[in-house]
Amino acid sequence: MALISKKPMRRSALISPWGVGAIVPFPNDESLMIAGLDMWRYTEVKPFLIKDERLQKRLGVKELRWPPDFRDRDSDIVNYNLKIPAVRFPRWHYCPFCGTMQKVGYFTKQPTCDAYQWPHGRKCNPNARYKHRLIPERFVVACPNGHIDDFPIAEWVHFDSGHKYDSETCRIRRSTGGTSAALTGVRYECSCGASKSIAAAMRPGALKRIGYSCKATKPWLGIEEDTEHPCTCDDVEKIKVLQRGASNVWFADTRSSIYIPTDDEAASRRIVGVVNSSLNYVMNQRLDGELPRDIIKMLAGLNQVDEEELYQAFDRKINNLEGLPEVCETMTEDEYRVAEYKVLIKDSGSDAIDFHSDNHPISEYHNKLSPYFKSISLVSKLRETRAFVGFSRLEPNTSNDISKTKANLRHGSGDWLPAVEVYGEGIFFEFNADALSAWAQRPDVKKRISGMNSAYQNSFFSKSSPGSIRPEYVLIHTFAHLIINQLSYECGYGSSSIRERIYCEKTSNNSNMCGVLIYTASGDSEGSLGGLVRQGEHGRLEDTILAALHNAEWCSSDPICIQSLGQGPDSCNLAACHNCALLPETCCECGNRLLDRGVVVGLLDNTELGYFSELRNR
Repeated sequence: MALISKKPMRRSALISPWGVGAIVPFPNDESLMIAGLDMWRYTEVKPFLIKDERLQKRLGVKELRWPPDFRDRDSDIVNYNLKIPAVRFPRWHYCPFCGTMQKVGYFTKQPTCDAYQWPHGRKCNPNARYKHRLIPERFVVACPNGHIDDFPIAEWVHFDSGHKYDSETCRIRRSTGGTSAALTGVRYECSCGASKSIAAAMRPGALKRIGYSCKATKPWLGIEEDTEHPCTCDDVEKIKVLQRGASNVWFADTRSSIYIPTDDEAASRRIVGVVNSSLNYVMNQRLDGELPRDIIKMLAGLNQVDEEELYQAFDRKINNLEGLPEVCETMTEDEYRVAEYKVLIKDSGSDAIDFHSDNHPISEYHNKLSPYFKSISLVSKLRETRAFVGFSRLEPNTSNDISKTKANLRHGSGDWLPAVEVYGEGIFFEFNADALSAWAQRPDVKKRISGMNSAYQNSFFSKSSPGSIRPEYVLIHTFAHLIINQLSYECGYGSSSIRERIYCEKTSNNSNMCGVLIYTASGDSEGSLGGLVRQGEHGRLEDTILAALHNAEWCSSDPICIQSLGQGPDSCNLAACHNCALLPETCCECGNRLLDRGVVVGLLDNTELGYFSELRNR
């Protein structure tokens, strides 16, 4: 059972910023938590299916589904009146007039004040025609294992007060004293005489003193206390008292994938049959890795298929077979992106499918870019699938164990996850691997990045990629931010609508990737307007890169910014602030961390430090 409320919400919002387990604020002082996936209902699933076989294998599910949207009977006679289920949380509510508190159930309607007659202070009229709607309490308790519960108000008020709480006779009310909005002004008092402020509850060890321990509460599943799967958090001090609207109450754990063409979709059945039957023979006839054109021409003639299409089909098949790890739940994000990288560095796809990329060697652009890049790919068509696999509390999830994460979304097991698909365009920059490696080995570059490593090791991000940060990653990441800022001026897209997808490992180089995809994606099936690809053409891209580098030379916060030894989230940035390199968090894959203009354009006392220093000085 779940609570069904007539509250509008965008389907994409159920992937992020709200999803299963998230507290969603609604008008009229109402807050609901999105219920588990086993409570979601589809009359007919087929119209909601999203096909992305690579991502399905990665997530270990059979299906990806759009969240259900509301349809009336006239527009869809089958899938009509579909709604997203929710539960009421927090359960503690208070009256905005008299302060009387009630603890309601997960599945009750919005409560109203019962007009308890307090001996002093404000009192609601029990005979009033209209009752005051109760407001959900601000404070909740969250656990690092993802559990969340109401703040233990009754236990807190009565601890060390000389009074004993009786659920049958005790009534609690909330009051705010004075004009200050500080927590010291928020007090709870009981009809038995106990009274206490909430302020001390925020101090370390406060919950431990009252004997509170996590009950493995899972409101999104309707579980008040999970005795079958008790909480493994052995340190009560790790459990935090939070305000329900705090940003660390809920973090979405999503996985995204750029659709890449498969044999079946990019070629006819006849061509696929020829490739499958002659694959081993063609592979054995390669010379220096090149496919035998004469043999492919012969096979095309014998089977009456287009020679070029057959060549492309063999090329895709062989590239997909060689050097790619098996897609599975335990693979790292970088391992998963290798297949995308191999597609982006060459001509791939067509306008007939959801991916089309034209690769241009850097020689087609001005020769001043040749030392820094190997090629530029203009991706006129792309489709990105974003799937919701779970959530975390207090800190973002950094684990690669998807099976453990998605187990929290429902009772028992399931074979589907919610997802959305978006369409767009992009520019892919493939860096010159040799030049990049030579630059990264310079002593001054290593010394510069070493100052970032200590802060990185102390951040939660280091759990997913332990080790020392590679200068190559910081460079490519910062370059992406600078280009996005510049493109937002020149293309007309808002910076929040342009994203980065980095193909470079943070701490190792097992995949040998060195590139970044700058793309825009929207929910429209037609994608974007083509302005991004147009800006990547010869004669335009050169000016964009030069303008981005020129703007990076000076920040309005300099010299403080350029001389910084650590700033931004977790102090994981060097020369990067909101005035120069930071972007809206929807754009950045690393939460605006690991950025430094110095490795791009150089420093005040070392202008040659940057990878692009020579280009900047031309």
